[in-house]
Amino acid sequence: MEALLFAVKVVGLSLVSLAVSWFGAQLVLRRAGRGVLVDVPNHRSSHHRPTIRAGGVGMALAIYLALMVLGSLRTGVPRGDIGLFAVATVIIAAIGLWDDFKHPPAQWRLFLQLGAAGLVMGGGMQLQLFRMPWGPSISLWWAAAPLTLFWITSLTNLFNFIDGVDGLAASLVVVYSAGIAAVSFTTHHQFEGAMALVVLAACLGFLWFNFPPAKLFMGDVGSLTLGFVLSVLAIRLSVTGNQHVPLAFFLILYSSTLFDTTYTLLRRALRGEEFWKAHRTHLYERLAAFGWPHLKVTLFYVALSLISVGLAFSYLHADLVGRTLVAGIQLLICAGQLVFVKSVEGSTYVLLRPRRRRQP
Repeated sequence: MEALLFAVKVVGLSLVSLAVSWFGAQLVLRRAGRGVLVDVPNHRSSHHRPTIRAGGVGMALAIYLALMVLGSLRTGVPRGDIGLFAVATVIIAAIGLWDDFKHPPAQWRLFLQLGAAGLVMGGGMQLQLFRMPWGPSISLWWAAAPLTLFWITSLTNLFNFIDGVDGLAASLVVVYSAGIAAVSFTTHHQFEGAMALVVLAACLGFLWFNFPPAKLFMGDVGSLTLGFVLSVLAIRLSVTGNQHVPLAFFLILYSSTLFDTTYTLLRRALRGEEFWKAHRTHLYERLAAFGWPHLKVTLFYVALSLISVGLAFSYLHADLVGRTLVAGIQLLICAGQLVFVKSVEGSTYVLLRPRRRRQP
């Protein structure tokens, strides 16, 4: 009976989050031209018509309210780890909104993101062990704090980088959240499962306006918040409860996003480019630049992510040989992701060589 009551509360909270996200996006859309920013296409853009941004403010609000409600269900007042998580989420959303309107210096954004990550760590959410796929767990000791900060801030920004074509970021987060919800409930992490469903519902509410062709962009307020929440949920699942979920599960789950953004940043850095500035050289952007419709790009990445969900769960239940096989398959898929983009472009299949079109 108690489990049924909790399920009803989670479903109700998810529906409320969907509604808050939808109405928030609708409000931003209606205020077009009245203080709401419009993203005008330029040489770095993948879209071709002016589109309103910062539509993810409703998603951020829905996630924050859900944190407060779930925190209240646990302790009566949102405090401790949940309270700090909620405060940190507000900080991240505020950074994103500030960036949408004013474009603050990168060092200020990073400083505030580290502060938000520090709040989460203050609630006891810190990576302590790395569970090796092929051996015993390794204690992180003094490296625990810097690695936790790196994990949270990296994923927060990498998810921001994937938000470049219509519907892509929100659709991927729907897939990731479904995977997180499933693994949370099967390992008895009720709070994390409920939050994953809330994030999923909030993304669905926003996708009404963002699915190709998009009427609205989520902006940094949406993408940074989503990346931050998913990074923290991964930490919580790996350090809380009696059944810990290894971090490798999330590396596999998020692999299509992590590989695209990490490969692109490394490629730009090795070529001496200013990799921290906006550009159009992510793999998904290269597909769009070559002529793929945004819907086709989004569905391609969703398909890759669905495969990764299956591999991530296979990893959890596999033995030593099975884990090795799963990790190898995922690495091959990531390499295939790069090779496929280069084949679409007609380039030579060299990892860091600039694009070279075939001549007729």
